Amino acid sequence: MRTPRLWVGIAVALVGCGDANLGAPSPSITLANLNLVHGLFCPPDTDACRLPDRVDLMLEFVRAAGCPDVVTLQEIWPPSADLIEARAGDVCPFPYEVVLGEIRTDVDDELVLSRYPVEVVEQRPLFGRFRRVLWTRIAHPTGPLDVYSTHLASGADGGPNPCGEDCPSECRAAGAETVRDCQAVQMAEFIERTHDVSAAALAAGDFNARPDSFVYRQFTDRGWGDTYLDAGNPECDPATGIGCTSGRESERLHELESPELNVTHRIDFVFLIPARPEASCQPVLLPARGLGPGTQLWSEVPNPFAPACGPLPEPICWASDHTGVQVALGCA
Repeated sequence: MRTPRLWVGIAVALVGCGDANLGAPSPSITLANLNLVHGLFCPPDTDACRLPDRVDLMLEFVRAAGCPDVVTLQEIWPPSADLIEARAGDVCPFPYEVVLGEIRTDVDDELVLSRYPVEVVEQRPLFGRFRRVLWTRIAHPTGPLDVYSTHLASGADGGPNPCGEDCPSECRAAGAETVRDCQAVQMAEFIERTHDVSAAALAAGDFNARPDSFVYRQFTDRGWGDTYLDAGNPECDPATGIGCTSGRESERLHELESPELNVTHRIDFVFLIPARPEASCQPVLLPARGLGPGTQLWSEVPNPFAPACGPLPEPICWASDHTGVQVALGCA
């Protein structure tokens, strides 16, 4: 059921973050996405794998990315939500509005930070009932911006398992073979049903599936672009970790405290649902700009805000076992 959103903060005048890349086109829409690992399975004496340090590092990357209009996060649980909410008003020159859906597991939830007022919040439970899509419609200056965030099933909750006898009819009709396949079908159909405005939309998250998989094609076969590749970035190279977003070990703290990349595959995406011809903003992908706003991986380098990183007492190297993805769009 579609519901009005529940306000978490108080709206105030908004101030832009600015663009250090003088002469380059200014982004009109910016988004950053990260699966911020909860840390529940980390050693009990590490405070969820140094969760306060990881949240602080993630927010440093938010600031370095030019304070994106929208930040979508997955694998959120109450301790991380509390830490993020406490900083949402001061990390950037404007306060972020914090959105959490009403349906929660308190283990692996979606959270959205929005620079602009959020007009609609809706969730779509996915097959298996543990996973969801969180849809927010944002009152963006370029027009109503629909943002969809998800974390599709992993091996831990049966993602690769056969869809089975209770496989929903829409999934069988689409040829879904696994639980995760079915979730992708349901998410894509949910986007088609709810995205009823002419402006572009963005679908972000940890899809737990690689490029050219059934899951991936549920989005690209609809003409929705893989923004990272479409901006000319390199495909994941497992040998070097370049272009990859997942594979870093989180249950043992040492890989979060190591400057090595330790990522081997790309399973985190931001898909662009194109604007209709009558839309006032026809989005154009803007290329990578170092740590600033651009279409590229996000938080892809070990802690660049400290002289060194590593085990305590050094600052932590990585905010998560994932590398994020960010998008910058101009308007044609």
